[in-house]
Amino acid sequence: MKLKEELGLDQSIETTEHECLLNILYAGTMIYRASYVYFRKYGITDAQFNVLIQLRYARQNTLSQADLGRRLVVNKADMTGIIDRLERAGLVERADHPKDRRVNIIKITKKGRGMVDKLEPGYFEGVKKLMSGIPKADMEKIMKGMEKIRENIKREGFTR
Repeated sequence: MKLKEELGLDQSIETTEHECLLNILYAGTMIYRASYVYFRKYGITDAQFNVLIQLRYARQNTLSQADLGRRLVVNKADMTGIIDRLERAGLVERADHPKDRRVNIIKITKKGRGMVDKLEPGYFEGVKKLMSGIPKADMEKIMKGMEKIRENIKREGFTR
């Protein structure tokens, strides 16, 4: 269904570029809602799951808090809150860096690994369902298009 009909717009979207951007944003919002519904059943958020996944597959199951923020594109204040909640739930541990007291090292706990192991199969099944019906060649085109958009954003300085 075209976005105009899906959103019940009274008139067509003026340019292809604008319609494409709105499609990306709307699809992103719907994906976020779907992930919210899935993760809510387990008492965590998609951002918390993303932290756990990063830690689960990192060397030695640890990363600095700054590295996590960079990998997940989360600002420092938000990352602190996410880590605080995961720590209270017993899913991660926070430790001082042995050589730099300004750096927090975050480590996934046994309970955190168990959470990832429990959630990962359903998560990947959901990803498969969301992406079903899209040929791999089209997925490659979508990814290339998203890469170009990110390059344009950086080149134009829209992230400052």
